Amino acid sequence: MARRSRESYPWSSAVAFGLAAVALSSCSNSGGNADGGSAGAAPATTGGTSSAGAGGSSVTGSGGTTPAAGASGRGGSSGTTGSSGAGGSLGAGGASAGSAGRGGSANLGGSSGAGGATGSAGTATSGAAGATGGTAGNGAGGAVGAAGSGGARAGGGGSAGASAGAGGTASTCPAATPPTGGTKYCSNSKGTADGNYAYELWTNGTGTGCMTVYGADATFSATWTNAGDLLARNGLGFDQTKTPSQIGTIGADFAEMKTGDSGLVYVGIYGWTVNPLREYYIIDDWGDTKPGDTASDGSARTHVGTIVVDGDNYDVWKHTQTNKPAITGGNATFDQYFSVRQNARQCGHISISDHFTQWTMLNLDLGDLEEAKLLVEAQNSSGTIDFTTATVTVK
Repeated sequence: MARRSRESYPWSSAVAFGLAAVALSSCSNSGGNADGGSAGAAPATTGGTSSAGAGGSSVTGSGGTTPAAGASGRGGSSGTTGSSGAGGSLGAGGASAGSAGRGGSANLGGSSGAGGATGSAGTATSGAAGATGGTAGNGAGGAVGAAGSGGARAGGGGSAGASAGAGGTASTCPAATPPTGGTKYCSNSKGTADGNYAYELWTNGTGTGCMTVYGADATFSATWTNAGDLLARNGLGFDQTKTPSQIGTIGADFAEMKTGDSGLVYVGIYGWTVNPLREYYIIDDWGDTKPGDTASDGSARTHVGTIVVDGDNYDVWKHTQTNKPAITGGNATFDQYFSVRQNARQCGHISISDHFTQWTMLNLDLGDLEEAKLLVEAQNSSGTIDFTTATVTVK
C-alpha cells in the first residue's frame, strides 16, 4: 500500500499576531474530523487551518485570540482515507492424482505402478482436498494435500490409492477337468473333429504314442512312452491356395495340463505352407529343455530376431531341414521357423497372424497356408497332455 505524504497548510497572515503566545499542538485526530476554532468578537480574524492528519487524521484548528469577534475558524480538511489492503491470493487447488501403473504382461508379476502425487495447497476460503491416490497397478496411496495458503482450513488429505492392481497373468491357469470319452488313435491318423476342425497324429521311430480326439472344439489329449518322435495336433486345415494374409486374422486360445518333462516337448501352434514349403512352430510351453539354438538332430539354428506378441518376447529361429519328411510326401529340403516364448505358459491367447506378419518383416517368407493347429510334439520322452480349452479361429 502506498504511503501518503503529509500536506501542510499555511497560517493566515491576518491572525498571526493573535497566536504568537499560543503553543501549537501537533496531535492528530483520528478518523479525519477536525474541530473548528472558538468564536471571537468582531472584527473577525480568520481561524487557523489545520493540516491533514496522517493516514486520514487532521490537526484541530486554533480559534482567534483577539477580543474582537473573529469569524469561526475553518474546520480542518478531512483526512484522506487510506487505500484498501489487497486481498490474499487464493491457494492453488490440489494436484491431480498419479496415473495408473501398468499391469505386468502375462505370466510376469506386474510392475508396481507409480504412487499418486502429493496434493498441493487448498484454496483460500476452504482448503481443497489433496489429490487422490494412484489407480490400480500396485499404485501407492496419494500423500496428504498441503494446507491451503491462508485458507480457513487445510486441504484434505489425498484419498487412499486404489487397491493394488493385479500383476501379470498368473503362471498357473484356472483348474480344469480333463475331458472324457472321445475317440482314441494309436497309429498315424488324420480326420475331421467337431465340424471345421481337423486332427492328425504322426509318429516316427521307437516307443508308443496315442491321441484322443473329443469332438468339442479342438480339444484332445495325448500319451507317449519313450517316443522317438510324436506329433499330435488339432485345429484348422486350409486348401493351400491362399496366403495367411488372404485368409484373414488367425488366432487360438488354449489351456493345457501335462505330465512328464523329460526330453523334448513342444506345446503351441504348428503348421505348414507350400510354394514355398515351410514348417512353422509357435511354442508357448515346453518340457525341461527350452528350445533354442540347437535343433533336435544336433545341428545349429539361426537366431533371426526377437518379436513381441501377446505381451511377451519371442525369440525367432530359423533352421533348414535337409532330406526330411514333409507334407508333400516323402522327404524334402525346407526351412523351419520357430517363435519361442521367453516365459512358458500353459494357457492364453495366441495371435497367430501377428507372428506371420513379424516373420515377414524379418525376411522369413511364407507360402500358401496348409494348416494352423494346436500341437504337442515329443521326442525321446514319456508323458501326457490334456487340452481342456482349444479353439482356432479366423476373423
